[in-house]
This record gives sequence, C-alpha cells and structure tokens, in this order.
Amino acid sequence: MATPAPYEDWRTEPVDRAEDAASNFGFHLMMHCRAEALKKVASSSAPATKAELDAVVADAVDTALHNVADLLEGFWITHAGAKHRTEFALAVRVKDEEGKIIERIDVSPCLVDLPIGYWSWKDNFEGS
Repeated sequence: MATPAPYEDWRTEPVDRAEDAASNFGFHLMMHCRAEALKKVASSSAPATKAELDAVVADAVDTALHNVADLLEGFWITHAGAKHRTEFALAVRVKDEEGKIIERIDVSPCLVDLPIGYWSWKDNFEGS
C-alpha cells in the first residue's frame, strides 16, 4: 500500500494542496475504517443463510461507520510523512433557504462525542 505524500512534498497551488490533503484523509479513512470493518467480516464464520449474511454485513458497516467517527475524533494518530501529524475536522453548516451559511459548528476533533449520533440511531432507529 503506497502512502500519501509527506506534508513537505505537498504541492503549492491551492487546488493541488487540497488534493494532497484529501489523499492523506482518504488513505487514513481506508486504512483504519475499511480495514477494521474487513476484520469483522474475516472473523465471522461463513454465513449459511441470507439473514446471517445480512447480520455480518450490517456489523461490518456499523464498524466502518463507527470508526469514521473515531478517525474524526482523533482516536488514531495519523501522519503526513515522518515529520508531521494530521488531524481531520468535521463541521456542521446550517444554511438558510437561499443556501447562505448562517452557522458553522465544528464538531471534531474531540469537541463532542461523535459516536453519540451513531448510538442514538442504533438504540432507536436501527432496522427501520
């Protein structure tokens, strides 16, 4: 697996820098979130019925999504090369009817417990 460019090698044009940053995020997203979900599938016995298969897939998806929240909370230490750490952020932007941003609320990293929405869904809406 090739790692993304270290920070000191990121390109200078804004659109290129954004692409280099997105590459770093995508790399860590797949390395941590996808890999954790695939471990769940690999540790499961071969499903014999569609219901068993559905349960394995649902568990893997839940694991992947929960780990996205963990990634955004800074649970894993991530890097952009040997000299620089990275941190990923998430914000909620509320817009009016015309699309104008009226409020931006940063919810990560570690400002709130991101999986709170996951647990609310799991406890109240899963399967609906």
